Amino acid sequence: MTCQHCCGADSIFDKKSAKRDFKRYSRKGPNKTTRSLLSALKKENIKGMSVLDIGGGIGVIQHELLKSGIVKTTSVDASSAYAEKAKSIAQENETLGQMVFIFGDFVDCAPSIEEHDIVTLERVVCCYPDVRALLLNSTDKASKYYALVYPKDTFLSRFLIRLSHLYFLIKGNPFRTFVHSERVMQKIVTGQGFELIHKDGAGIWRILLFKRD
Repeated sequence: MTCQHCCGADSIFDKKSAKRDFKRYSRKGPNKTTRSLLSALKKENIKGMSVLDIGGGIGVIQHELLKSGIVKTTSVDASSAYAEKAKSIAQENETLGQMVFIFGDFVDCAPSIEEHDIVTLERVVCCYPDVRALLLNSTDKASKYYALVYPKDTFLSRFLIRLSHLYFLIKGNPFRTFVHSERVMQKIVTGQGFELIHKDGAGIWRILLFKRD
């Protein structure tokens, strides 16, 4: 991710946004795509495993999986506000000792991050310009399961992305969102030795769970 794009992401996903997401999570629990992803993972024998959550926001996936027997989580996020909020929730839940927080661009940080049993990227590939680099680096960190949530490659998704670009342009923010080819993304992941075991949809979103062959 370029420095400009990363800085743009940090300014969009700010303290106000993190506070709003936490308020919604406290009131309603995980959103629909997160629930689908969590449900698919919980059907597998994941107790005792570790999770690397890329672009994890306030840490909903991490917090929920810790309740289900996961023993360690690592979060990598380009938003300093979201990383701080995730830490504060962990302190309240008394799970800070099981969680690691890394602020920065995952592709840049990848060489120093160890392998985990599970890697999740929920609504992350749509925020990253170089999807190939993101997928290759992140699949390399997953020893058992790999989860993706991204916008379906449809006319509606592309139209909404164009509207978002106009908004960012007006705001003078270099951050951009993307609709990457589903076929290309799935080919990259399966080419890394994964098999698709779960596929779901929620509105414009696609939810996929892969398992290493």
